[in-house]
Amino acid sequence: MNPTENLTREHKDINELLNIMNKIADQIRSNKVFYTNDVEDILDFLLVFIENFHHQKEEIFYPVLVSAGIPEEPESISIMLYEHVLSRNYLNEISCCVQNCKIGNDFSGELLADSLMKYVTLLKGHIKKEEKLIFPLADKQLSEEKQNEIYKKFEDIDKAVVGQRNHDHYHKMLQGLKFKYAE
Repeated sequence: MNPTENLTREHKDINELLNIMNKIADQIRSNKVFYTNDVEDILDFLLVFIENFHHQKEEIFYPVLVSAGIPEEPESISIMLYEHVLSRNYLNEISCCVQNCKIGNDFSGELLADSLMKYVTLLKGHIKKEEKLIFPLADKQLSEEKQNEIYKKFEDIDKAVVGQRNHDHYHKMLQGLKFKYAE
């Protein structure tokens, strides 16, 4: 497996979670019941799986692309890295909103729905740019040797950050949320 295949495979789980977040935001906006513990589980997944795992891989991958001569256009690598910063800011907003919802703040539900949607919109656009623009360039430009070197670093992150036990935990969590929020 090469680095872009690995990242694309992870995007599948991330997109499923983003769809669940979208459904929860719709429920909040429709004044339906939502469960703060589900949003807290999602936050845990986002912080560990995406921020500390997936984005860490991308933050190894992007500089290699720049040094390999991947052109800054059509989508600048610096913009992609800045989107990681924005996503962390949205996660902080979501976390604050959940805490305010738990203590009964009236405006928190609305703010939570907005924050969830901002995060979903950002990440879906980020993933689309990667898969349509950046990854095809990387696959063409990077030698097989360089791709293997990057993938080895990805495997090290897998072992250090998530590990099989946590992978199983997050996969089970995602499956439970998918079942709960299936239409």
